[in-house]
Amino acid sequence: MTYSEVHWRLLLVDDDEDDFIITRDLLRDAQQAQIQLDWCSDFQEALATMGRQEHDVYLVDYRLGAESGLDLIDQAIQAGVSRPIILLTGQGNEQLDASAIELGAADYLVKGQLDCQQLLRSIRYAIDRNLATTRLAESESHYRLLFEANPEPMWVFAKQGLQFLAVNQAASQFFGYSQQEFLAMTVLDIQSEEEKTRFLQFFESLVCNQITDPAVGVWAYRHKQGHQVFADVLIHDFEFDNQPCCLVLAIDITEKQAARELAHQREQAFRKLLNDNRDPLLVISGDRRICYANPAAQKLLKLNLEQLESQSLDLPLLSDKLTEWALTLPDGSVAEVEIHRSETDWEGQPADLLSFRDIAERKASEQQLRLLKESLEASFNGVVIVDAIEPDMPAIYVNPAFERITGYSEAEMLGRNCRILQGNERDSLQIEEIHRGLSQAKNVHVVIRNFRKDGQPFWNDLYISPIFNAQGNVTHFIGVQNDITEQKRYEEELSFSASHDVLTGLPNRAVLEDRLRQGCKMALRQKHSLAILFIDLDGFKLINDSIGHRSGDLLLVEVAQRMCEQVRAGDTVARIGGDEFIILLVDLKLENDVISIADRLLASVARPYHIQGIDLHVTASMGITLSDGDIEQPTQLIQQADLAMYKAKQEGRNNYQWYTNDLNLRLRERVHLRNELQKAIETEAFELYFQPKIEGCSGQVIGLEALLRWQHPQMGFISPATFVPIAEDTGQIIPLSQWVLETACRQLRDLLQQGIAAPSVAVNISTVQFRRINFVKSVQSALQKYQLKSEHLEIEITENVLFDNTEKAIEKLQRLKELGVNIAIDDFGTGFSSLSYLKELPIDTVKIDRSFVQEINTDSRDAAITQGIISMAHHLRLNVVAEGVETEQQFKFLQQSNCDQYQGYYFAKPMPFEALKQYLMDEAARELP
Repeated sequence: MTYSEVHWRLLLVDDDEDDFIITRDLLRDAQQAQIQLDWCSDFQEALATMGRQEHDVYLVDYRLGAESGLDLIDQAIQAGVSRPIILLTGQGNEQLDASAIELGAADYLVKGQLDCQQLLRSIRYAIDRNLATTRLAESESHYRLLFEANPEPMWVFAKQGLQFLAVNQAASQFFGYSQQEFLAMTVLDIQSEEEKTRFLQFFESLVCNQITDPAVGVWAYRHKQGHQVFADVLIHDFEFDNQPCCLVLAIDITEKQAARELAHQREQAFRKLLNDNRDPLLVISGDRRICYANPAAQKLLKLNLEQLESQSLDLPLLSDKLTEWALTLPDGSVAEVEIHRSETDWEGQPADLLSFRDIAERKASEQQLRLLKESLEASFNGVVIVDAIEPDMPAIYVNPAFERITGYSEAEMLGRNCRILQGNERDSLQIEEIHRGLSQAKNVHVVIRNFRKDGQPFWNDLYISPIFNAQGNVTHFIGVQNDITEQKRYEEELSFSASHDVLTGLPNRAVLEDRLRQGCKMALRQKHSLAILFIDLDGFKLINDSIGHRSGDLLLVEVAQRMCEQVRAGDTVARIGGDEFIILLVDLKLENDVISIADRLLASVARPYHIQGIDLHVTASMGITLSDGDIEQPTQLIQQADLAMYKAKQEGRNNYQWYTNDLNLRLRERVHLRNELQKAIETEAFELYFQPKIEGCSGQVIGLEALLRWQHPQMGFISPATFVPIAEDTGQIIPLSQWVLETACRQLRDLLQQGIAAPSVAVNISTVQFRRINFVKSVQSALQKYQLKSEHLEIEITENVLFDNTEKAIEKLQRLKELGVNIAIDDFGTGFSSLSYLKELPIDTVKIDRSFVQEINTDSRDAAITQGIISMAHHLRLNVVAEGVETEQQFKFLQQSNCDQYQGYYFAKPMPFEALKQYLMDEAARELP
């Protein structure tokens, strides 16, 4: 190729634009070549561009800012870049030159010390060497393919040491060893004990003399399972991995050897039969006397020759044709024989030579054949027999079951090849296996799809066996077929059910996890990313509970269809239970690809649904995690996405959140705290503190609030604000709240029994506990158990109990009031705060939240809200308790605003039970005149 024919596209990777201009101008001097020079100054951008291999040569500068051109060359070659790379540097350095070449660079050039011709020569040499290397690799691959694909066993062994160096697949199948096992063996390991000496003698002559005739005869080898196999061997001198070797081609003649041995045995038997005729022979004279009997005849008639000569036999009139006869023997028994008569001379007299053949076995066989035929006729399985000798192997027999299964009558099938059952399917692997079995006269078992006469397909469980004649030649094949269409359908249904969700038809968790593992491997190989999207429908339980599970199921099916419409062909949408779905996105190049799909999914799910005449609306919360596939347990990605989904729920639903390491840390802390909380519940490791409530007018203690405290032996004091939300999420709040209620009642009873004047005790009730069906009954039971009057107990609830079903909550509060229990609204102003319901609530007290009291002297808005709550409550004839009173200024403001009761550090801190007893006794003593 001349320079005028050269069209090169080059990429210069250099962070100095001046060097790019110099190189560009230098290449412009090459008038004979058409060269396009592209420039890239960024390491990562260069690596990505080189990975696409769109250029003929890459010119890489040694200095790329803070990074090294050697690192770029190393990473590019590791990523599979095969185009030539030339390293450029500002000064000569032999060690750098050697490092570049060792990494795989095609050349090493010093900038400023080369002209146009030198640069072009280096580029041309690099391209030519790369092309030659590629062609050499292709040539080696071609010959290796011929070696590997050869149907006959082949192997290469070293003359020095006799180790196996290469073995093809046919050799592995022939000997039973894997290719890896072969590489740890020598050729002596496959020789039988008898052949080892022969081989060593042969090999000694092989080493001394050059191979002139590759055919070295038949050799017996030892299969891995211990039996012998035979091969006709050809051997050639061969050089492999720069060492003298032998290339061996072995033609498998194991079956031929066995066939030869069998034929030899049969031939010996035939010769023996000729030399010693086993058929009984008699010579009968004209007067019907027995003149001669051979040993077989003597055995048949159970008499020796002398005895026979004095006997006469009951024989029919014989012709030259075979005659079957029931011969009565001298001892009175009967023998079924076939008699052949021929005229002869015996001692000069005309005589008959009678050849007898015992046909008792044949008669029994005929009877057995009749029985077998009747059995075939009655068989439920279809049977067909074909003639293996006639061209195209026509059918010569079919039984009624074959006619029933295929729809072809006996008349339609006889004389025709069974391929008519294959329809237009001519290239299936099963048909190839049938052809291979027929050509090799081997048993075949396949399950194949055939077609009835009317074109209807059916699954055929087919067994084919060859039938050999006495000479060992195949004369017929018999095929036994069974229609397993229903079985296959059932198996397919079972297989689908095992791997898919029955309702939506989506893959289930098992399939998802398998595809996730495969996706991680692909992501690592292709250096792409994958994403897991964990999706949970918002409010689906409400739909199920309100309009029924049938409508809920229909909604899930449509949600699944919508999700499938929003993902790509290679992605996976799976349902893992209930209203939870997981989507696996593979082959992601950019994070924005995930965002666009997530946006489409949320928008699609949020569109209205029309289910059984009802318009429904549902949204979804989604958690997303990304991975490059480098993860030991891919299923951890599902857990990560699940965590992110719960964060999306907490963020208000109908959104997506990304997984972060902080989420994982918080989860571990939450799980640990949950476990410790369960231990504390089981061991009752909690304690109640009590904070007095002070009456504004008298300053006396008129009530107590029971506050839960947890002092962990290792973690120290744990705030209720930390563990109570966890208990509410996990259901642990139920036994915990019951413990608080009963403990408060028990300790109040203890105070009364000790003669201490105790005011009522307020117990905080969680929303979860309040909504339980037996809540009111549990309060009544606690009062009865500890013999307390109802006015001794006050129930504190938050406004959140009115969520979901306000009317039902009010009805439950009415039942509490019927018990005589006082009811207070805690944290008033921070929750539901519906004034329309407030007037209907059967409550006694509202408690102003500490968030309003805290800034009451400095924030006019908090002051106004507080005064408004007090005024409103008094107009509704409700008591008002201010929480969190900590300063005298706060107390005076609340007192001036006519607040009824106070609670806070200004009056008393929460105290344990023993301290409470002393406190109450001190207060009682202070009130005495």
